[in-house]
Amino acid sequence: MTENTTDDNKINNNKILNSKIENNVAFLDIETQHIMQEFPGGWKNPDNYAKLKIAELGLLIDGKYQTYEEDNVFDIVKELKDINLIIGHNILNFDYSILKHYFNKNVITDFKFKTFDTMLEFDKFTDDAGWCSLDDLAFRNFGMKKTHDSIKIPEMWREGKHDTVKEYLLNDLKMTEAIYNLGKVGGNFKYEHKVYGQSKGERTVWVKW
Repeated sequence: MTENTTDDNKINNNKILNSKIENNVAFLDIETQHIMQEFPGGWKNPDNYAKLKIAELGLLIDGKYQTYEEDNVFDIVKELKDINLIIGHNILNFDYSILKHYFNKNVITDFKFKTFDTMLEFDKFTDDAGWCSLDDLAFRNFGMKKTHDSIKIPEMWREGKHDTVKEYLLNDLKMTEAIYNLGKVGGNFKYEHKVYGQSKGERTVWVKW
């Protein structure tokens, strides 16, 4: 592990944006109708996951973007049946914690068997740094930003701004894709190193999964 370097890495990293690194993989992300803080206990109460109803579930497969809402979310089983790998950032702890209230245990087990969580995998390279957020990694390494404040997305969806939420979701999927692709080919990642929640500054680490 090395200390922070110049922005040359970001320039090199941008070469893999929109590049097709691997075939037959699906990037998955979920936006919900509410946030945890709206329910008693917030994140500390795991029962609240059952209350986080799906607003939009996005899939990015070979550059093709599809979205699903509650009434057709079960269609993703057919879509993901022959996919080799399902990729998401914090997908195991968050997205699947929501999906398990829609699907039976066997379906979720099948999903997990072929899932790659970029947050958890990146954590293996950073010692005690703690989990790194999607937007932080995407901005530091690719200059990519979220299109809106994530906290406001559920309210925007409830207000009927579904197209805006879908655009936000696609951007998140593209950020996940960029992070996965760089780690797949191998490269230097900049990230904020935290210890017990306190920032220790930006560092650079070589990642290849």
